[in-house]
Amino acid sequence: MPIKKVGLLVCLFFSLQRGEAIAQAVRVGQAAVKPAAILGGSVTVTAAPGSVSFRLISKGVASSSSGVGVTTTWMGLSRLSRMNLYGYFSGAGAALTGGSPAVSIPSSAVLGQMPAGFPSSFTPFTQSNPIAGASLLLYCEPLMAVGNGSRTDTLNMEINLEGLSQLPAGTYTGTLYLQAQML
Repeated sequence: MPIKKVGLLVCLFFSLQRGEAIAQAVRVGQAAVKPAAILGGSVTVTAAPGSVSFRLISKGVASSSSGVGVTTTWMGLSRLSRMNLYGYFSGAGAALTGGSPAVSIPSSAVLGQMPAGFPSSFTPFTQSNPIAGASLLLYCEPLMAVGNGSRTDTLNMEINLEGLSQLPAGTYTGTLYLQAQML
C-alpha cells in the first residue's frame, strides 16, 4: 500500500535580547493531498493559532504562550489502517538559528507534548522515522472505520536551554513541519 504524506508548515521566529528571548510562530500554512486511487479521498492538516510566543530563559525551560491546535481531517478514505502525524525540523543541529555571532539551537532543545498523542510528556524532537530525522511522532491514529473522520489535538512546546551555553542576543528562526503519513 503506498504511503502518502500531508504537510503543514509552522515557522518559528525567536528573538533574544538582554538575556531573555521571545519566540513567535508567525505563519501557519496547510496542505492537502489526494491519496492514490487505492485509498481514495483526501487528508487535511490545519494548525491554529498562527502565532505563539516563548520567553526564553538562559539555562532554563520556557513554555510556549499557548498550545497549537492541530486538526487532522480525512474524507472518503478506504482500506486505510493507520495515520501517523510527525513534527520535525530540517536538521538536528539547527532547529533554530540566530544571534550574533550566529549560533544554533538544536532540535534536542525543542520539546513537544501532545496529551492525547504519544508524547504525553515533553519529549525532544530527536527521533528518526520514515518522514525525517530531528522529529517527533505526535500520534498514531488507528483508523478502524474508513470514510470520514477527524481528530483535534493540542501541541504544547517548550525550549530547554539548560544544557546549552549562553546564547548571544539576536533573533532565532526555524521551521517546524507537521506531516501526516497514511499507511
